[in-house]
Amino acid sequence: MESRIIIAGSGGQGILFLGKLIAYSGMIEGREVTWFPSYGAEMRGGTANCTVIVSDEMVGSPVIRNPDILIAMNEASYNRFSERLLSGGILIYDSSLINIKNHRNDIKAIGVPATELSASLKNTKSANMVMVGALVGLAHALSINSVIQAIDEITPARRKDSAGINKDLVMKGYNLFEDKKGKDN
Repeated sequence: MESRIIIAGSGGQGILFLGKLIAYSGMIEGREVTWFPSYGAEMRGGTANCTVIVSDEMVGSPVIRNPDILIAMNEASYNRFSERLLSGGILIYDSSLINIKNHRNDIKAIGVPATELSASLKNTKSANMVMVGALVGLAHALSINSVIQAIDEITPARRKDSAGINKDLVMKGYNLFEDKKGKDN
């Protein structure tokens, strides 16, 4: 099994950390992974995206032209990457920030109110954690346990106080979809 993922948004939304978290979770599971970041010269507010591949076999290249899964955290990223998504792919987008109703007919488009859910825990900068939980609940590319473990292992020391809230937000995103496993979302 191989999951080819593009994660895109603005600087400051935790796009690169989200990609690292997915890649590290795959490593915990003993899978082959790549993580390839890309960002504009600006820090907060500039463009940021990364590609992540999690595979049961050796990965030939970290470059992804057409992903199986797209995580879009803002409308500009949705517009830039949604046409690249493979037919039959999964689009997971932050419905708190992206107000697009007409999606391609050949993909599964899932809106996740990530910013709204993270704001409910007074942590608006952790919408990315809701999105990784939703990814696990929807695509089953990783186990939720490896994601929770990875949060403990890769959260920088200066941010360790946010690990508990991040885990709670991951579970909020996961629980949105895991309960509906096997049903059309």
